Amino acid sequence: MRLNLVLDISKAVIAMYVGLFCVLVSYNNIIDYNTNFQFVEHVLAMDQMKSFFTGDNLYGRAITSPTLHSMFYHLIIALEFLAGALCVIGAVIMFFRRESVGFSKGQAFYVLGATVALGVWYFGFGVIGAEWFSMWANSWNGQMKAYTFAIFIILTLIYVLIPRPNND
Repeated sequence: MRLNLVLDISKAVIAMYVGLFCVLVSYNNIIDYNTNFQFVEHVLAMDQMKSFFTGDNLYGRAITSPTLHSMFYHLIIALEFLAGALCVIGAVIMFFRRESVGFSKGQAFYVLGATVALGVWYFGFGVIGAEWFSMWANSWNGQMKAYTFAIFIILTLIYVLIPRPNND
């Protein structure tokens, strides 16, 4: 079996894993809306802070509007789905078009999808949630999960973009 063929299939499959993860997360957030909505609501409202948190200067950042909570949650779900769709499209292209130009097009779709996913989990949860809304001090702290997802996505980006070896 040729190494480049195995690597191409492996990259497509891993891109599909990430895409299906993002789509499944968005789907779960739609069919079980309230579970993660409560998470978003409490992080934005900063109303479940742990007793050690004395960030009185930061409470002004809290968003207490139920309408804005819903808008932010809908945006998160839409971005999760968009990330997943782009990654899945990229994976399918990589799987079925393994010639150089076609495969690169699939990689480009995957990069777009992974970038959106990083926007959700790293920037949205890791930066905005954890730091702006001090999620790290909230009873509803999803910071480590967000970083876990972001690190996995970054690692897959590196792997998917590694050039093909010339020895095959």
